[in-house]
Amino acid sequence: MIAGIRMRIADRDISLKKALGLCANTIDNELFTAMRFHTETMEVERLHSTLPDIYPVNGRKPKRDTAWGEKVLIQQQVNNGFGAEDIKWAFSDHETILGLGLNAVLNIPVVRSGKVLGTINFLRQDSAFSLQEVVIGKQVAVALSRRADL
Repeated sequence: MIAGIRMRIADRDISLKKALGLCANTIDNELFTAMRFHTETMEVERLHSTLPDIYPVNGRKPKRDTAWGEKVLIQQQVNNGFGAEDIKWAFSDHETILGLGLNAVLNIPVVRSGKVLGTINFLRQDSAFSLQEVVIGKQVAVALSRRADL
């Protein structure tokens, strides 16, 4: 099933908006966002959000000189965290995230030719993300990296 979804995500004949909507449905979550990485300013810009009233599209977050930015955007590592301390470590807007009851986070860099294009981000309330979900998220990120419009 995930193989078919990955193919659709990578399909350049469907819109980026639809592809990101497919990404949002691959792993159980209460908030999914997709971000574009602007290397020159070390900012991420929101391209998609399942909670647009709270996290609107086009919103930007600065990531220069942050441990999260170093880990995910520079070192190209997955961030898989659970609990208030992990949320606080990752996000300057942790009060909003925790206020939504979101305790689990999975951030996956989208990389093409060794360059980070952006991230896909899954958050949810009750359970940490499993290693299987990390693998699925990485597969989704690879499919997304094959698009020319990201």
